[in-house]
Formats: sequence, C-alpha cells, structure tokens
Amino acid sequence: MERKRGSGEAGKRGSGYALERAKEAAAAILRSALPEDAAVSVSEFEEPPQKEMGDLAYPCFPLAKLMKKSPADVAKGLAVSVGSGGLIASAEAVGPYVNFRLDRDAFSRAVLEDVIGDAAAYGGLRKVHPSTRLRAGKEQKACPAPERSDWCGGQKLIVEYGQPNTHKEVHVGHLRNFFLGLSVVRLARATGNTVITSSYIGDVGTHVAKCLWAYRKFHDGERPEKGSEGKFLGGIYTEASRRIEEDESLKEEVSAVQRALESGDPEWIALWKETRQWSLDEMYAIFAELGCEFDRVYFESEVEEPGKKLVRGLLKKGVAKESQGAVIMDFESEGLGVFLLLKSDGSSLYATKELALAKLKFSEYKDTDASIHIVDVRQSLYFQQLFRTLQIMGFDKRMVHLSYDFVTLKEGAMSSRKGNVITYGDFRREMVRRAADETEKRHGDWDKERIASTAWTIAEGAAKFGMLKQDNDKPIVFDVDSALAFDGFTGPYVQYAHARMSSILGKAGSWKLEAGSLSDFTPEEFGVLRKVAAFPEVVAAAAREFRPSLMAQYAFELAQDASAFYRDVPVLNAGTEDRERRLAMVRAIRATLARALLLLGIRAPDEM
Repeated sequence: MERKRGSGEAGKRGSGYALERAKEAAAAILRSALPEDAAVSVSEFEEPPQKEMGDLAYPCFPLAKLMKKSPADVAKGLAVSVGSGGLIASAEAVGPYVNFRLDRDAFSRAVLEDVIGDAAAYGGLRKVHPSTRLRAGKEQKACPAPERSDWCGGQKLIVEYGQPNTHKEVHVGHLRNFFLGLSVVRLARATGNTVITSSYIGDVGTHVAKCLWAYRKFHDGERPEKGSEGKFLGGIYTEASRRIEEDESLKEEVSAVQRALESGDPEWIALWKETRQWSLDEMYAIFAELGCEFDRVYFESEVEEPGKKLVRGLLKKGVAKESQGAVIMDFESEGLGVFLLLKSDGSSLYATKELALAKLKFSEYKDTDASIHIVDVRQSLYFQQLFRTLQIMGFDKRMVHLSYDFVTLKEGAMSSRKGNVITYGDFRREMVRRAADETEKRHGDWDKERIASTAWTIAEGAAKFGMLKQDNDKPIVFDVDSALAFDGFTGPYVQYAHARMSSILGKAGSWKLEAGSLSDFTPEEFGVLRKVAAFPEVVAAAAREFRPSLMAQYAFELAQDASAFYRDVPVLNAGTEDRERRLAMVRAIRATLARALLLLGIRAPDEM
C-alpha cells in the first residue's frame, strides 16, 4: 500500500488525555495508508489480550469487507506500510489485528503531565493542556483545553435517590441506594453534566398511619433517644404490623387514622409533624455523614393533594378512566397491565403523588434534559407505567429508571414489617468497632481520637466499596468481615494503596524534578502508567453506563499495580534521576487512586 499525505498528523498533540491522543495518532497513521473512503475510528481500538502483543490493537474486519481481502491480509499490508511518530513507536500484524506499540518514554511523560498537571480534575471533562511542565516537584497549571464532545455529557440532569420513609428505620438495605446515587452523581458531574440532586421522602401513607396508631394506643408519651429515632419508630411500626396480623379487625382503626390525617385532623397532624421530625433529624444526619447532599428534598405530603387534582383532571379529559370506582390507565394492549392512579375510596397511591412530583420537578427545573430515578428493581413495571402515563400527558423529557437489586441477609430479604432489619446505626457501630480493632493493632501508639477517625474512614470506605463493586443488577449478601479485609477486592485494600503512596511522598520531603528525569522508563514503570492512562476512559464508561462497579474494578486493579510497584521498584533509595522520575510516578498513582475513590464517594486516607 502506498503511504499517503497526512501521516505527519500522527505526531501532533490533541486536546485529549494521553491514551486518547495515542489512539488518535494510531488512527491517523492507519488513515494515511488506506483509501480515501476507508474510515478508522478511535473507538474501534482495543487492548490486546496479552501485554506482549502490544499496547493498542485495531481489528481489520470492517476494512476487510471494504477492501475485499481477508482481515489477516489487510492487517499484514497495513503493518508494513504504516509509519510511526509521536506517541507511536511501531506496528505489527497479529492475525486480523494491527497492533501498535507506544513509545515508552513519550507516552509515560504524557501521562505524568496529564495527571500531575491537574490532579484534582484528572479523568474528567476538562484537562490541562499537554504543554504543562513539571518543575521543582510542583504542579504547574495551564489553561484548560476545549471540552471534549465524544463522550462528555453537557446535559442538565435531575438525579433522584435517597428515598427512605419516615416513621421507619434507615437500614442496610437503604445504603445501596445512597451509595449508588452518590457515585452516579459524582461521575455525571465529572463528565461535564450539570446535576440537580433530589431526595423524595415518603412521609405519608399506610405505614405512617400504622405507626401513629400504635404509638398513640400503646406508647403515648414515650420519646426516642437522640440518634435512635428511626429504630424507635421502626419498632413501633413492626409492632403495629404484628398486632394487625393477629387481629385483622384492627385494620379499620388504622384506616380511621389515615382518613383523619388526610382530612387534616389537628390532633393527628400535630402528632404526625412531631414524629416526622424525629425521623428527619436522624435521616438528615445520616445523609450528611455519608456525603449525600441534596439540592431539593421532596416529600410525598407536598404532592398528595396536587396529585389527586391532577388525576381527576386526567379522568375529566378522558386520558384516564374509571374501573370499579378507581381511576386507572389501561395499558393492557401495550403489555403493561393496568396502572392504578387513585383508589376507589378517593385515597392516593404512589402513582397519584409521583405524577404531581414529575410536574413539580420540571416546573422548578425547566431546562432539565432528563430525570434519573434510582429505585430498586421491584419497581420496574411501576416505572414503565409511570413513564408511559407521563408521555401521554405530554412530557417530552427523558425519564430513566436506574434499578438495582437487593442487599440481603443470610436469612433472606430484610423487611421493616417483620422487624428483621439491620439498622444503619447498628451496622455503623459494628463496622467501626471492627475497623478500630484492626487500626489499634497496627498503630498501638495512636490516641483514641486518631484511631476513631481512621476507623470511620475505613468502615465507610468498606461499606461503599463493598456495595458499589457489584453490578447494579446483582444482589448483594453483605459480609462485614470480607468488606473490611485489607487484602482482596475491598475498599480498605484500595485505601491502603493510597496511604502507601502518601507515605513514600511524606518520607521524600521536598524534591526537585528535572526535565531530564522523565526518560528511560522501565517496562515495569510503563506498565503502571499505562493503567493510570486508562482512567479517563473508565470514568467515561462508568458515567455513561451508570455503573460505578467499573470504577471499583479499575481502582482495585490500579491498587494491585501500585502495590507491586511499591514492592518491586526502589523509589527513595534509587539514584537521583530514577528517584525523581519514580516520585513523579508515585504522585500520579496516588492522585489517580484518590480520584477513583472520590468518584465512588470514598475518602482517601494518607495513613491507615
């Protein structure tokens, strides 16, 4: 094949991160050796299955159809005719693939400049231009490059998560929702989206009536201890459920309480407000402790009456219809069954309030592109029915149900009604106790405050990582011992790798990095930096697919590489130039681990 003009572009630096620039360079090299009508996309490049086979692989199957040759013949022809330059060192044919090898020094320097140039934003939408230089061990920032449009969002999203009910306990089952929502929000923001965070709290309904009925009848005047409000009210709710199961005639007393609440009875409303605040005080404290911040908190109580009015309007317009006294949307012909909007006695349902909630959200945030609802998988059909109803009503916004499976106990699924839940408070205390024991074994000279602070950082990281490492559609049987382990696929393992890198930098003190130090990278050093270079692509994929599990897997793999580097490559005791180069690498690894943990909602400790 004849080499065409334009191949010189392969050596130019674009505005992307190092790995993307390398792919762009390889794509330009291929285009220069192909007919004008042949397309080569950066997204088509793959990572070879074995490191010995190269660093980037381009599959020639689409080109084979165009050129009417076998993929292997196309690969051979390209490999002998393409050139090199910039970040690309060489190319060779491996079966139906053209495999490229990166220039070890040029690529490694580019990765270090990417990370150290703007460590706090590495992997996100914007980055420091490659002209950034490393001087005297300091981070020199340049102007941000233009926004990347290939995978970055630039959309305005409402992400709704954190939807516990008042008058019940916050328990381990809720935590997967909290952790998933927090990470999805951080990933979306990192990739250039504007995110409005919202929580929708269930503060009315049958469960509230049950709790208030049992409280007034059996516990009138009792008060919960601070920090145990949810457990106190949850216990009363469980008691109410048990008593009603034993004597179904009590259902009418509960129904009377619910009717009194919906009609605005002053005495019941006063009790509702007081007990509701007990729940909210504890709930907000938990949100704050876990880093879950909300721009807007919605309550079922604020959309109940507007929801009833809206449903009556749908009935009047002929959009909805009556069935045995209830108001429904009939989706039988669409395979979605019947969507119940209002009970026959006129009382509201989730759907009644959710329709009004959607209208309220989009009236408050008019320029929003999409609304993402993070709710467990049991509600999948419900959300299909809800979104279809909103579509019929004229809503043209994108609505997404991001579902996830359950967190279970060995005994089975948890249930507030049955009372077999592990409350957040109990779970937190047990996690921190075990983390504190381990920390004290390692650091017997630390004072209690230091141990307690570190123990919470480890416990929180273990809980978040332990739930986020699973794909959203996989159930979780949470094991405290496994989650807290310092070895294996765990949060503490990744946190410890970060702490090790911090320790090296702390011992190094002040140091000066000369330009000449960024050369002669060893294969081991290049391997670690190749993993660091993959971070932006993982951020993009995790954000695009709403899959924090991709980030957890990457963080674990980078921690493994960091641990091997710590074990096998001398840093502090190396010669001057090797020492400077490797300290720059330690800084880059540490920054990338910190970013990965941050996007999972996990703190990165400097000591453990």
